[in-house]
Amino acid sequence: MRSIVYIFLAMITLTGCNDAPVIVTDSAGRMNDILLVIENELWENEVGDSIRQILAAPVDGLVREEPQFSLNQIEPDSFAGLLMKNRNYLKVEVSNKEPGVNVTTGLYANPQTGVIIRGKDAAGIIEQIITNAQQIKTIFNDGEIKEKQRLMEKVALNIDQIKERFNIELIAPRSYRYAAPDDKDFFWLRRNIKEGTMDIMIYEVNRDKIPQDSNVVASITKVRDSVGSLKVPVDKGEFITERAFSPYVNESQVDGKFAYETKGLWEVSGQFMSGPFLNYAIYNEEKNNWLIIEGYIFAPSAKQRNYLFELESILKSVKFISQED
Repeated sequence: MRSIVYIFLAMITLTGCNDAPVIVTDSAGRMNDILLVIENELWENEVGDSIRQILAAPVDGLVREEPQFSLNQIEPDSFAGLLMKNRNYLKVEVSNKEPGVNVTTGLYANPQTGVIIRGKDAAGIIEQIITNAQQIKTIFNDGEIKEKQRLMEKVALNIDQIKERFNIELIAPRSYRYAAPDDKDFFWLRRNIKEGTMDIMIYEVNRDKIPQDSNVVASITKVRDSVGSLKVPVDKGEFITERAFSPYVNESQVDGKFAYETKGLWEVSGQFMSGPFLNYAIYNEEKNNWLIIEGYIFAPSAKQRNYLFELESILKSVKFISQED
């Protein structure tokens, strides 16, 4: 497998061939949008299909299917002027040069991520796409999370209470509020949105509550159901994991620490209330326990991809502070 080649352009002012300064301006583009620079013929055949299968695949855990990224296609000749300022672009080139995938950062604007896929023909391009599929998705997703965190940090919520209790830092915007101020072991942040609410829960459980074995899905479900039914007030029923759908659980990392990432649906038992959740169980070696941080959404009539993405950006911003500091 060929490695993806990264080309980093960190400086904001570059120098051209005539030594005149070239100013790299601010990028533009909606969150989770990618501009596809590819010939119409390739976009409409198997090459386009392979790109859509990767970048427009449905987001796990949503009630209704929504693509991970919104894709907008233009011909290569149109890639000029303001279109070159898009924060994310993927360019496909048919060329006799060495096949591969290159990644550039900050080439035409800042911040900006560009992925260039090169092959000698359609079959060669498809091979590069398939071989590097997960890396391409990760490159764009990581870039968008970093940008979202940068924007949230400008309007950050004061998290001193969370820092003091759990020895962690995180970035959440001031649109969230503390909803359980008197509970020192369970932190609940809420944000009102037009269609409903977005919520974040933070708490700890003993290490033995989530054994690292083949029953991890059941263990995580049991933990979140016991805490949710006790701590999340509802008019009738209990706040639990949706019984009809098994959650997706993957091994992951947060701040370099081992974590289980769980995506699924929550429900209120006996009620017509449900929505997506994203849960990280992060193993903390210093305390020998699990830090649980979860975001969930109640917005039944709304598109939810970007809401879930905001929660993912907040949860992945967690940084552990050494107890010796």
